[in-house]
Amino acid sequence: MKDTFFIYKDFEIYSVEELTWKKEVHRHNFFELLYIEYGTGNHILNSIPHHYKEHDIYLLTPKDYHSFKTLKPTKFHCLRFLPNFFSNKKEIEEIEKLFYYHNQTNGNLIFLDDDKAFCEMLIVKILTEVAKPKGQNELIIKSLMTALIQIIRRNASLNETNLNLQTTEILKIDTILSYIRSNIANPHLLKKKEMASHFNVSIHYIGEYFKNHLNITLRDYIVQTKLKVVTEKLSKSNLTFSEISNDLGFIDSSHFNKFMMKSTGISPSEFKKSLSIS
Repeated sequence: MKDTFFIYKDFEIYSVEELTWKKEVHRHNFFELLYIEYGTGNHILNSIPHHYKEHDIYLLTPKDYHSFKTLKPTKFHCLRFLPNFFSNKKEIEEIEKLFYYHNQTNGNLIFLDDDKAFCEMLIVKILTEVAKPKGQNELIIKSLMTALIQIIRRNASLNETNLNLQTTEILKIDTILSYIRSNIANPHLLKKKEMASHFNVSIHYIGEYFKNHLNITLRDYIVQTKLKVVTEKLSKSNLTFSEISNDLGFIDSSHFNKFMMKSTGISPSEFKKSLSIS
């Protein structure tokens, strides 16, 4: 692993070259622009899988959570916009809302051809400037990063009318995601029949709606969410497998063990051991 880290008052620039890398699910308390210089792999953003490739650009908000697994050697450049970077709370909220909803459906940012090339040029210029000795270049770098955000912001809302028309649909998806997370310990409420009744739609419709909007089946998303909860409980508590099984609403430890084997291919004990190793 080769990496460089530049720290400034309102922003940070982090570059890392990874040959084989698996980054577990995490989130930050700041905005982060992620630029893939080269390489391929999988990027799981808000439980939605994306296959990343060279020159892809992601804009992550504090609401997003994600993980990585490289398939080919990859170089990441991370431009981190710390909380003090933006002038006021309202601006932060507007950008956060715009990009969080964008990330629920698209993930990788979508640009006009000219703007994509311009953004890449700005990123390269920023990386060139941060490599120079600190001095008067901090203001230049911040100005370049501000321009970058504004161009991305403009492209994320290229068709404002279309975005407004989509907002209702995206909010519906967000409501479904919230429902799943809130009821992850109540398996009976996560059955298609119960969810369809709750959202007043047909059983067939809710499954198709979910798959069409998030490119993942409802069942797979629920499984991934359960695994995230299990991972968090194993990593941050001393709960036993039996206690975790009860917390997640499994009938007994045997059903929990079967779920873990089917979902991960290994036993709960082996899964816990893999977390401590990683």
